[in-house]
Amino acid sequence: MISMFQLRITACAVFALAIATGSHDVAAEDVDYASELPRIAPTEPDDVMSTFTVADGFAMQRVAAEPLLASPVAIEWDADGAMFVCEMRGYSENRDDGISSIARLTDTNGDGKYDTRTEYASGLLWPTALFPYDGGLFVGDAPDLFYMKDTDGDGKADLKQRVLTGFGTSNVQGLMNSFRWGLDNRIHIACGSVAGDIRLPHAGPDGASVSIRGRDIALNPRTYQFELTSGAAQHGTSFDDWGRKFVSSNSDHIQQVMYQDSDIARNPYVVPPPSRISIAADGPQAEVYRTSPVEPWRIVRTRLRVSGKVKGVVEGGGRAAGYFTGATGVTIYRGDAWPEKWRGYAIVGDVGSNLIHRKKLDLNGLEFIAKRIDEKSEFVTSSDIWFRPAQFANAPDGTLHVIDVYREVIEHPLSLPAEIKKHLDLTAGRDRGRIYRIVPTGFKPRPFTPLSGFSTSELVQTLAHANAWHRETAARLLFERQDPSAIGQLKKLASDSSSPLGRMHALYALSGMKALDEPTLTARLSDSHPQVRRHAVRLCDEIEFTPALVNQLSQLTDDPSMEVRYQLAFTLASTRGDIRIDSLAKILRQNPEDRWVRAAVQTAIGSDAEGLMNLLSQDPSFAGASADAFIKQLSDQIAARKRNKGADSKDSPQAKMTTQAKARTPEAIAARQAIVAKYQDALSMTSDIERGREHFKKHCSTCHRVDEVGHEIGPNLANIKARGEDTVLTAVLDPNREVNPQYINYIVSTLDGEVLSGMIIDEGATSLTLRRADNVTATVLRIDIDELKSTGLSIMPEGFEDAMDKQAVADLIAYLMQAS
Repeated sequence: MISMFQLRITACAVFALAIATGSHDVAAEDVDYASELPRIAPTEPDDVMSTFTVADGFAMQRVAAEPLLASPVAIEWDADGAMFVCEMRGYSENRDDGISSIARLTDTNGDGKYDTRTEYASGLLWPTALFPYDGGLFVGDAPDLFYMKDTDGDGKADLKQRVLTGFGTSNVQGLMNSFRWGLDNRIHIACGSVAGDIRLPHAGPDGASVSIRGRDIALNPRTYQFELTSGAAQHGTSFDDWGRKFVSSNSDHIQQVMYQDSDIARNPYVVPPPSRISIAADGPQAEVYRTSPVEPWRIVRTRLRVSGKVKGVVEGGGRAAGYFTGATGVTIYRGDAWPEKWRGYAIVGDVGSNLIHRKKLDLNGLEFIAKRIDEKSEFVTSSDIWFRPAQFANAPDGTLHVIDVYREVIEHPLSLPAEIKKHLDLTAGRDRGRIYRIVPTGFKPRPFTPLSGFSTSELVQTLAHANAWHRETAARLLFERQDPSAIGQLKKLASDSSSPLGRMHALYALSGMKALDEPTLTARLSDSHPQVRRHAVRLCDEIEFTPALVNQLSQLTDDPSMEVRYQLAFTLASTRGDIRIDSLAKILRQNPEDRWVRAAVQTAIGSDAEGLMNLLSQDPSFAGASADAFIKQLSDQIAARKRNKGADSKDSPQAKMTTQAKARTPEAIAARQAIVAKYQDALSMTSDIERGREHFKKHCSTCHRVDEVGHEIGPNLANIKARGEDTVLTAVLDPNREVNPQYINYIVSTLDGEVLSGMIIDEGATSLTLRRADNVTATVLRIDIDELKSTGLSIMPEGFEDAMDKQAVADLIAYLMQAS
């Protein structure tokens, strides 16, 4: 579902905004490209297996295909082993037709292939994700999150309850997605790139809402309460066995989330590093090695963009393919069917290149490095350009399942020039779709036993299962049942299980039943496995901090695991006085150069910041650039606390800070259109490139960079000639005709009277960062903000006609069209 075209590439630049909207096409000399754009026929399900090339030791097996399903974008299994399929048939332009659905597929003869379909729900718009709970399903169909359930046993959902509303819908390829069960007994929801202001449905359109810009959420499925979490990539979220979070965006194929939003939120006076980092050793938009032919339309589009006959971003140096452009569905393999060596490897699809990529994750301190496995090849490729691996799922049988949307064209429609689009059928494949599983050579499936009939005792033991699907399903069922008889068994599992994963899951299951006690938890603080110790440290926040517990935590400051010490720093925020100061200082001294450790210590020190400052100032061994940087940050924190006395006890301003701008008036729109029409003559005037260069330096270089001049807030405009003169003219004079939401200008008013404006480029629990003109960034603590207001307008100002007459505009456009 992720296209080669990327709205995120467009920056504040007015020129890029015009490209992102796909408006004002420039005719490509009225040439008919039909002869270059033949339709590509699909491969029928019975013939498709011959199109795949799979790495040694593995094979693809088809488990479902049309007519049993169509346009699948996500799958999940209930405890009985039925597969629920989210069918986004309305992709990409037919949302309002309500033709999408949820299917329930079953395998009635146990051969590993699904053969029976029930239409569980229909009439949906753009559904993108689902997750089973308590006999029903949570379904994401932006702007709404629904809970659906079959209450009368006919296989169809007759209950449809709106749980949350307000999720963004502005980009079909940036919607909420990837519902995942977390260790914390909540459903984690990737909110995508279009954000939104979500609220409870009964609150009404004017009710209190929470901005999810820059964040994901975690939903308590019992209470519908939710919490903002770190993440907010475009499409794809996965946890590994130990709860580490990984995400992906179309041209940044694997990223790691470094901390939880709630940890940072403890201290409103701290500005942390961005929570999400790119970890691919070969770069975000790494090379890929497809075996499918490049689609004819992609070849033609690239040629037209390079020649300047149509607008659009020229990627890859003018190459139509060969690099990540549609990365999606990052998933950590967590099953037990593949050889043990592959557990924990990352799988990423590229829907634009018809392939599946894999990477090994090596831990370097607190950050992973994701390294390519297949040399100049891929894990799975297909010669069929209809193969679109959009998502993956760790399955009940221990294999990895592949969700293939199976479309002739998978592309944002606004990135297709009209000259090309008229020869394509964006609905081709709407009635098709496939599900595969990737199996090791010699794979023999095991019989499936429904977990819904398991006793509480059996579910407890399943928490130590080698297959992640079994562990998570057992954890979910225990949370649903809330059976008191499980408590003693869970405590025994936490203590006696030979499986570190079982011991960890037992702690979280007890937490979900509010039955976690100090003896059970503190015993795991000295567990032999560092990840069990790490999670035990984290869970200490759920019990009373007795002197004995605080003393035991302080003993872990020298733990051999850096991850344990990192988590310990956050948890020590719940302590006070000398023990907090001394413990955090010990943690810091072991890794003073690590920005994540510094951020955790800064967060946890709280009201004892001056005490830590005094201690470190008297320590001659604490010296160097890293030490100086930490002291500077600590000083800033102390100053922020002094100017915001009592902020610790204030309600978070998160939910009430953003004011949405009013829509442009019809009069304003008409006035801009008239100005554009008035300046059309500039396109036929004799122009002077050197004068245009000077106009660029004077009027445009604060936000744009051409010929090594200016600031690259927006994209480098050396390729502006690929966008077309008419597009540039409209963009210069009417920058707000259509604005990409990601590049809207915001105005921040601080409590001390300062006013800042710019695009929001990073946002977290305690701070946000604006990028302003001249490529200057400004980071502001939330507690210092009096008002954050969306202007609804581009960062590019209107009114260029006041500074530039027609001749000046003609010269500027001439310069931009020849820039290199």
